[in-house]
Amino acid sequence: MEKDETIIRESRAASNDAIARHDADGVARFWMKDILVISGEGGQYVGRARLLSVFKKMFSASPSIFERNPSEVIIGESGILAWESGSWHYKGESLRGNYSAMWRKINGRWLIQSELFVSLD
Repeated sequence: MEKDETIIRESRAASNDAIARHDADGVARFWMKDILVISGEGGQYVGRARLLSVFKKMFSASPSIFERNPSEVIIGESGILAWESGSWHYKGESLRGNYSAMWRKINGRWLIQSELFVSLD
């Protein structure tokens, strides 16, 4: 279980690095095809293709980057599902909040099935 937690934390760090580079495809490599994301303001995005277009648009419109900082990763007893929670913030701005993510292990690979972001500024 400790190895799986490390993999998820390293995946989150790699996702943050891709965001810093404005690399939407690099972020999307951690998503399941049917990912569901609820943004900090309550917008809902379903599916990798839809979310990928949102990220590409966001990256082209703004130099701002955000990152997620996990405070907790819990691997479920089955070893198939995991819970991640932490905080997020835009670098150089006051926008911030909390998030949670559901990870699913598919064919030995951890992918994000859903994420919930809540703005707290």
